[in-house]
Amino acid sequence: MPALTEIERGRKEATHTVVQPTDVKPYLNPDPDTSIGLRYAFYLLGDVRGKTVLDLGCGSGENIAPLLARGARVIAVDLSEELVKLARKRIEITKPFVPPPLMVGSAYDIALADESVDAILCASLLHHLDIPRAMGEMRRLLKPGGFIVVKEPVRFSKSAATLRRLFPAQKDVSEDEHPLTKAELEQVKAGWIVTGERVFRLPIIALLMKFLSEKRMLRVWPLDGWLLRKFRWLEPFATGRVLKLEKIG
Repeated sequence: MPALTEIERGRKEATHTVVQPTDVKPYLNPDPDTSIGLRYAFYLLGDVRGKTVLDLGCGSGENIAPLLARGARVIAVDLSEELVKLARKRIEITKPFVPPPLMVGSAYDIALADESVDAILCASLLHHLDIPRAMGEMRRLLKPGGFIVVKEPVRFSKSAATLRRLFPAQKDVSEDEHPLTKAELEQVKAGWIVTGERVFRLPIIALLMKFLSEKRMLRVWPLDGWLLRKFRWLEPFATGRVLKLEKIG
């Protein structure tokens, strides 16, 4: 089966996405030692009260309400018109929030002025994109001293890559989509100041996510965090990475 374009992938994702209100509580004051990558991303955002935060690649809008609850002035962008419609619906049913500006557009050409945002949340997006081009556009948008919080799948281990081939190929994968390599992660960091970085999700955890409910996974995540803290040699096998990048100049 040929790979999907990004627009086709978004349209297909929208057809099987069940929109529910977002529980913002886990993201209001997350523990810096959390074992869940997205919660650590919200920890790295820090105090965003009154700041303009761009949710780039917002998808169906899971991260918008937590940003609003943290007091940010949110702008959200996604390439998929269908997913943006779902994001608006999700915010409408997540009381008491009112949908912020939601835009359909490319991460390479965002209809915002130069140096117009304080921070960018870029979650699970860069592994779909031309990294230098996307990073250049985010640099254009950020005010001096602004920052990006990036959350991405990675695959550094050759043995993990070999093991992955034993499992069925993922469905709804776009033509350029793949976990970031070590060299690609260095492209993400190039020209930025890294002020926070952690690894998450050992392969066994990624595998369990396919079979366990979200509720049951909450019991498993602490094991992932403990293993990665206790045995640092496991870090190259981690399949997720979260980092904060501050703009230079």
